Amino acid sequence: MGRQGKGEPSRPDGTFFSGYTMDSWQQWKIVCLTTMSVEDIENVYIFGHLITGFLLFGVGGYLVYRVIRKTWTAVQSVPKLPVVLDGVCRAINSQTEMLREQNRNLDTILEQNRSLAAVGLRG
Repeated sequence: MGRQGKGEPSRPDGTFFSGYTMDSWQQWKIVCLTTMSVEDIENVYIFGHLITGFLLFGVGGYLVYRVIRKTWTAVQSVPKLPVVLDGVCRAINSQTEMLREQNRNLDTILEQNRSLAAVGLRG
């Protein structure tokens, strides 16, 4: 709390001096800030929480927007889906053909082993 100097207008005890203002009669008046009541403090806290909530929602929304935008950009930079599917299908088909060829070779070898066993050349 400020001290009152000589020649200054009086102000109530328990108030804070903040300066002077000119009123509508062109006279300088002292501006005092009174102590706040409990209800006023509650209103300040409620208002502060309200603003904090809005800011948190805004920051959270921005972070979600950034993640969605980054994901969308990554999806668009990948080659088109039909091209990718075509490459995967060709790889699977070539491996399937290779396995079929190996299976035919194994069948031929097994057939030869059976015929040799039937003749008696194999154990």
